[in-house]
Amino acid sequence: MIITSAPGKVILFGEHAVVYNKIGIACAIEKRCKAYISPLSESKVIINAQSINQSGYLKEEELFTLWEKVEKAKRLSQLGEIEKIYRENLLSPSFFIIACLFKEYGFSGLEVNIESSLPKSLGSSSAVFSSIALGVSDFLGEKLSKEQISDIAYQGDLIAHGGTPSGIDNSIVTYGGYLKYKKTEGIEFLDINFKIPLLIVMSGEVAQTGEMVSFIRKKKEEKPLLAETILDSLNTVSEKALIALKKKDLEFLGELMVKYYKLLKKLNISTQKLDKIIDIAMLGGALGAKPTGAWGGGCCLVLGRDQEQILSLAKKFKKNNFECFQVEIGAEGVRKEP
Repeated sequence: MIITSAPGKVILFGEHAVVYNKIGIACAIEKRCKAYISPLSESKVIINAQSINQSGYLKEEELFTLWEKVEKAKRLSQLGEIEKIYRENLLSPSFFIIACLFKEYGFSGLEVNIESSLPKSLGSSSAVFSSIALGVSDFLGEKLSKEQISDIAYQGDLIAHGGTPSGIDNSIVTYGGYLKYKKTEGIEFLDINFKIPLLIVMSGEVAQTGEMVSFIRKKKEEKPLLAETILDSLNTVSEKALIALKKKDLEFLGELMVKYYKLLKKLNISTQKLDKIIDIAMLGGALGAKPTGAWGGGCCLVLGRDQEQILSLAKKFKKNNFECFQVEIGAEGVRKEP
């Protein structure tokens, strides 16, 4: 058996804007997804994913039929067809990236078991795809580079995100640490050598990544001037956030988090629970707060002045029935486990 793992992630700045060639800033977190790869004597691939309560299998012919179907939809830019493929089978992204590897290196029957405690909004899908890509390639006797692993994980995100992933999720879970990402420029590793007192607060609502990405895309088509103006403003905030991080200026960073929240909220993808989390944070004296990931549910990031305030804020959230936790950030990327 081969065991691999990949970290979750948080988007500090840039969600949604990064899809449209704006800056994204992300970091890996030390909550991991694990993939267990075992051989099968039968000519099929079995996937068991506990985190989304899904199990299924495809025979060799069915697997390559899926590959052809997705490749055709990609070639013809049929985003609706890609969304349909995902709706019909939540395991299709994982099957597809395995099919991509088999197309390159040859078929072999196998079983994949996925274990993850990651909420969807913290990069669980990308962590699954990255860990599967590393595990299956190793199973096939291939030693792929981080860049190759990231590229394969991106193919899974392409289906899970409705055909238009940004590229930031697969990059951060594969490489780990902190990075700046822009579609036309790729990744730039950031040297963050100070502790950021960050609290992750769960809204209790499942983030709908594919739906939210599609929603923003349609908004951009319907109201291009409004959407582009907001996206440009979000990019300016992200540029300033890079400066704040380099200067270790937590107060400025907090102000920018709130500004990003208020700007992106104009595109109507926040929820009452996300808004309530921000209100509790700011009334509790936090330096800043914002949702992270796709919005429409999921998690918020809350920035405290120090560890003492983080503990105080955590009590306030628990009193209001919100689950929250701290986690090590800047974690190692995808890796093979002993």
